[in-house]
Amino acid sequence: MISSEHGISFIVPAYNEEEGIYHTLEMLGTALEKSNIDYEIIVVNDGSIDRTCEVAHKFPAVKVISHPINVGYGRSIKTGVLNSKYEWIGITDGDGTYPADMIPVLLQSMGKGFDMVIAERANLKTHDSLLKRMVRKLYKTIIGIAFHAELKDPNSGLRIFSKQKALSYFPFLCDTFSFTTSLTILFYGGGAFIDHIPIEYKVRYGDSKVRHVKDSIITMLLIIQGLTFYNPMKFFSLLLAAIVVFVCLPAMTLAMFEMHTLSLYFLVFGFLVGILIAFGVLVDAIRISVLRN
Repeated sequence: MISSEHGISFIVPAYNEEEGIYHTLEMLGTALEKSNIDYEIIVVNDGSIDRTCEVAHKFPAVKVISHPINVGYGRSIKTGVLNSKYEWIGITDGDGTYPADMIPVLLQSMGKGFDMVIAERANLKTHDSLLKRMVRKLYKTIIGIAFHAELKDPNSGLRIFSKQKALSYFPFLCDTFSFTTSLTILFYGGGAFIDHIPIEYKVRYGDSKVRHVKDSIITMLLIIQGLTFYNPMKFFSLLLAAIVVFVCLPAMTLAMFEMHTLSLYFLVFGFLVGILIAFGVLVDAIRISVLRN
């Protein structure tokens, strides 16, 4: 049962989404009207240079906040959260890829006491290239091992979550497209209750703004950051195992073939990289602890 005492603020971050924003807001408003819950819709126009802002203003009930320049997907959601008035926060993309008619189902799940409900894109494989599927599988496996959790869709852009809990992680949430991944990692690491609702992902309006290489690197750094904050012993154990597999064993193999100089260089540089990674992670863990306190 949905508790109307909560209310929901639905945030739509938008950067050059003039082709899809009208359809998104129309469907979102219809879905929320049917949900029997107080709500508001906030569009955060992230420095768009097309007609995104103009189209969003066609909906009188929608609050439109504009950034003067493009600062990122995650930063836009943060702006929306800071300007929201309800305890439940919903997010969806402005490109029409997420089915708004599933929002009442997500709300019903939140009403059961979950801290976050994620719309799991059940048909994602039909949209991804082979490389993207492999990278996504790798990330899900790493996060699953790190946090003992079955992550079905850690970077889905349609979800509802607790504003209070999200605010406690605000300094550590990513400002770019990896915002949703960082949110998922921090919620899982903090022991939050998370549910997944399968949905059908649609073809987007307009062009994608995702920068796959850059965002993949950021995502990996976020996984390391979350793991070291919640379970540093596991991180250093995994780092030690990686050094043994990727440094010690190759160095021993080179030595067996009497390539002693190359073996020594490999060993020294490998351990140096490992020490620098460990030192950087340790400093970051200290920084996070200081900010949390």
